[in-house]
Amino acid sequence: MIRSWLKRSAHRNLHWKQCNPPTSPGRRRAFSTATHRNSLHDLNLDDTITLFKTRIRSHPLPSITDLSKLLTSIAKMKKFDVVISLCQEMERLGIPHNIYTCNILINSFTRSSHLFLALSFLGKMLKLGYAPDIVTLGSLLNGFEVVSDATSFVKRIEEMGYKPNVVIYNTLIDGYCRSGRVDDALEVFDEMPRKSVVTYNAMIRGLCKFGRRSEADELVSDMIDKRIDPNVVTFGVLIDACVKEGNVSEAKELYKEMIRMSVKPDIRIYNSLINGLCIDGRLDEARKMFDFMVSKGCVPNVVTYNTLIKGFCKSKRAHDGMKLFCEMTHKGLRGDTFTYNTLIHGYCQVGKFSVAQKVMKRMSESCVPRDVITFNILLYCLCDIGKVERALTIFRDMAKSEMEFDIFTYNIIIHGMYKAGKVEDAMELFSSLDLRGVKPDVVTYRTMISGLCRKGLRHEADVLYRQMTEDEFLQLYHL
Repeated sequence: MIRSWLKRSAHRNLHWKQCNPPTSPGRRRAFSTATHRNSLHDLNLDDTITLFKTRIRSHPLPSITDLSKLLTSIAKMKKFDVVISLCQEMERLGIPHNIYTCNILINSFTRSSHLFLALSFLGKMLKLGYAPDIVTLGSLLNGFEVVSDATSFVKRIEEMGYKPNVVIYNTLIDGYCRSGRVDDALEVFDEMPRKSVVTYNAMIRGLCKFGRRSEADELVSDMIDKRIDPNVVTFGVLIDACVKEGNVSEAKELYKEMIRMSVKPDIRIYNSLINGLCIDGRLDEARKMFDFMVSKGCVPNVVTYNTLIKGFCKSKRAHDGMKLFCEMTHKGLRGDTFTYNTLIHGYCQVGKFSVAQKVMKRMSESCVPRDVITFNILLYCLCDIGKVERALTIFRDMAKSEMEFDIFTYNIIIHGMYKAGKVEDAMELFSSLDLRGVKPDVVTYRTMISGLCRKGLRHEADVLYRQMTEDEFLQLYHL
């Protein structure tokens, strides 16, 4: 299926290029300069706020349209709390709203998860004499967290005589897909009179997320038939789905096709491909993809480096992972908890515990928070090389710091205790799990039963075995 639509899209792309020769560089620069002079895009947040506050205190007052443009610019920066604050300042100064500022404010309320305030302002908007338009209602729809509430809202919109537009349909489809109701999303999709690339992307993402790739491929074919070109988001969703399915070759084919279609890959595309190559064990190829990405002006982020570092460490090439870490630091990117945990685990895997300790020390010096995974890696390594007493000391220090352990921590320590011959301590720790609010898993039971058997405590092992099977039965039937 995917190869058929790739061929058709390639043919269409060639035809488009023949009929639409590229704009000359000089003309592009002239257009860019003209746009640059007449837009607010070059202003940062602080400058935009300062300009807004200056204008609302100027005499005579600027038009509400000018203020709307400034508020829109801030909303595009996703600084919705700032928009709300500036609108309140407008109201204090007696500057009236218009339909545009009302819509901007309602959108800011819903994007900030303040649906109640958005609905309250809707009442105020009606009192001011502004009837909500389809943009208002679309913004309100974004505020509903429960899909059934959003569906009811759309029905009420229709009863009020409003015809839902593509934005409202897209929001509803996205909501259904996020909540796993893909078939409901498909029903809405089929009812839509007109569909945009955003509509298709939302539906394709939902289908891919729930393992319905063949249907997603059919939608891509449908897009192309309707002369809606796949964009970087479409390709990103499909490439990510291929990687998660373990089909890196198909992901690379999609990547080649997007290049042929003159769709510029973004950082998410490259991260997905690098991740797929690392999972496939093709580390040198992943590194080449990384270098190619940089050569094309796409700046790697922490996720890119973490993906490569994990790939090298997993393949017991911790030294290469450390080289990447140094490169990353040199470029001004700060490693996070995941970065350090990966390196610590990588060095432990190759038996270089002293280096792992140095990485952990650097982690502390860099004020990067250590989590339970950090300590689990360290405890496992210590127990594995026979330094159980050291592991137990760290475990006790962790308990004093009130760190929340997971069952993996307890499994490591219980195993270490048995390894050191501390049977009574292991049994005592196991018995305390319920009081600590931790449920033993099958690994815990097996560790305990195996340890008791090795020490000749058959009766105790039988008791635990019966307890394990009873727990499994209760979990199976949710009793």
